[in-house]
Amino acid sequence: MMGRIASLKAEYFQIPLKNPFILSIRTAHHANVIRWRLRLEDGRAFPGESVPVQYVTGETPESVLMVAPKIEAILRGAAIEDMYHLIHEMAEVLPRDVAARAGVEIALYNAYSVECGIGVEKLLGGENATLETDLTIARIPNAVEVARAAWREGFRIFKMKVGGGPMEEDYDRILGVAETLPEAIFRLDANQSLTPETTVELTERLLQNDITIELIEQPVPKEDLKALDEVSKVSPVPIIADEACRTPPEAYRIFSETATHGVNVKLMKSGIQGALAIIRIAKAAGRKLMIGCMLESEVGMAASVNLACGTGAFDYVDLDGHVLLDLQEPISLFRAEGPRLSAYSRR
Repeated sequence: MMGRIASLKAEYFQIPLKNPFILSIRTAHHANVIRWRLRLEDGRAFPGESVPVQYVTGETPESVLMVAPKIEAILRGAAIEDMYHLIHEMAEVLPRDVAARAGVEIALYNAYSVECGIGVEKLLGGENATLETDLTIARIPNAVEVARAAWREGFRIFKMKVGGGPMEEDYDRILGVAETLPEAIFRLDANQSLTPETTVELTERLLQNDITIELIEQPVPKEDLKALDEVSKVSPVPIIADEACRTPPEAYRIFSETATHGVNVKLMKSGIQGALAIIRIAKAAGRKLMIGCMLESEVGMAASVNLACGTGAFDYVDLDGHVLLDLQEPISLFRAEGPRLSAYSRR
């Protein structure tokens, strides 16, 4: 019989970023991280991690810490072998606290993996996929310098934040990187700040300069599915929904009601079980899948790497939180060599 849960504790950290994370809708200088510690009755402890982002899920560090005792009450005394039931019960009791639940779910999977003697990657499919992540470059004046340094480390795909200011600034910033690194591939992320018209205008202008644009992420407001459908039908490159797709029902609605080419799956939006459901829905609809992150540190990033490597489901990978954060210790929970990521459970 597997071990039983003795306690669950949550602790808040602020981890500084290497560069300001300037988006169309916010500027961040650090990541707000809640580190969970799930302890079994025999004393073994397993980590989880939540990174709440208010404009995405409505959660804050304070709200996550507030629900921690409620989650502990659900888990205390339960056997790890009941993990799937516990995940379901947490969702029923705290349906809106998805980032909080996601962090605990990561801890549960880590414990369940050890108890089963099977790596998390194999629990999540065992496809043994290898990943190449992009690197996100925010709306910063030293974008060319950051891109050039990343190129030396092997990065070839850059996700450029756009919107929230004059289009000319976005154009000049991307053009500057492209002129310096002409073989670079670009992804654009507008964080809901454009219209169908401005999305197409910016994209076509960049394409006319022989800049390779692979996709555009969430160009229009998340609640405006009509605009999402419109831009997906006219865009010269794939449109990927992010903030509009947090749950499996939202994924189903997007694919049913719009021509959106794909969705961005993030554990802090859906948890692991929700992510697996979104993958199934996207595959059934014949759409693309992207995996992203919310500036998680090593624990949260390891869970996403295990999901992506285990399922082998993702067409686009944006798992660069560990690169953007100013972490003081080397990565040990997954392999990271420049843009190349893999899970330690791979054989």
